[in-house]
Amino acid sequence: MMKNKTNNGTEKSPEQIEEDVRLTAYYLWEKKGSNNGSDIEDWIEAETSLKN
Repeated sequence: MMKNKTNNGTEKSPEQIEEDVRLTAYYLWEKKGSNNGSDIEDWIEAETSLKN
Protein backbone atom coordinates (compact mmCIF):
# COMPACT_ATOMS: atom_id res chain seq x y z
CA MET A 1 0.00 0.00 0.00
CA MET A 2 1.36 3.39 -0.96
CA LYS A 3 1.69 6.19 1.50
CA ASN A 4 -1.74 7.69 0.99
CA LYS A 5 -1.48 10.39 3.62
CA THR A 6 -0.17 13.91 3.25
CA ASN A 7 2.07 15.49 5.86
CA ASN A 8 -0.97 16.83 7.70
CA GLY A 9 -2.64 13.39 7.82
CA THR A 10 -5.26 13.87 5.11
CA GLU A 11 -5.80 11.33 2.35
CA LYS A 12 -3.93 11.86 -0.91
CA SER A 13 -5.99 11.89 -4.06
CA PRO A 14 -5.19 9.42 -6.85
CA GLU A 15 -3.81 12.38 -8.79
CA GLN A 16 -1.44 13.28 -5.95
CA ILE A 17 -0.25 9.69 -5.68
CA GLU A 18 0.35 9.53 -9.43
CA GLU A 19 2.30 12.79 -9.28
CA ASP A 20 4.49 11.35 -6.51
CA VAL A 21 5.20 8.29 -8.66
CA ARG A 22 5.85 10.46 -11.72
CA LEU A 23 8.37 12.65 -9.91
CA THR A 24 10.11 9.69 -8.28
CA ALA A 25 10.38 7.90 -11.64
CA TYR A 26 11.80 11.06 -13.20
CA TYR A 27 14.46 11.38 -10.50
CA LEU A 28 15.36 7.70 -10.89
CA TRP A 29 15.70 8.23 -14.66
CA GLU A 30 17.96 11.24 -14.09
CA LYS A 31 20.05 9.34 -11.55
CA LYS A 32 20.57 6.52 -14.06
CA GLY A 33 21.91 8.91 -16.68
CA SER A 34 18.74 10.07 -18.46
CA ASN A 35 18.90 7.27 -21.03
CA ASN A 36 15.76 6.44 -22.99
CA GLY A 37 14.11 3.05 -22.76
CA SER A 38 13.79 2.49 -19.02
CA ASP A 39 10.52 4.30 -18.42
CA ILE A 40 8.51 1.25 -17.38
CA GLU A 41 11.22 -0.04 -15.07
CA ASP A 42 11.64 3.42 -13.53
CA TRP A 43 7.88 3.72 -13.00
CA ILE A 44 7.66 0.31 -11.31
CA GLU A 45 10.69 1.08 -9.16
CA ALA A 46 9.11 4.40 -8.15
CA GLU A 47 5.82 2.71 -7.21
CA THR A 48 7.70 0.09 -5.20
CA SER A 49 9.81 2.64 -3.35
CA LEU A 50 6.75 4.71 -2.42
CA LYS A 51 4.94 1.67 -1.02
CA ASN A 52 7.52 1.35 1.77
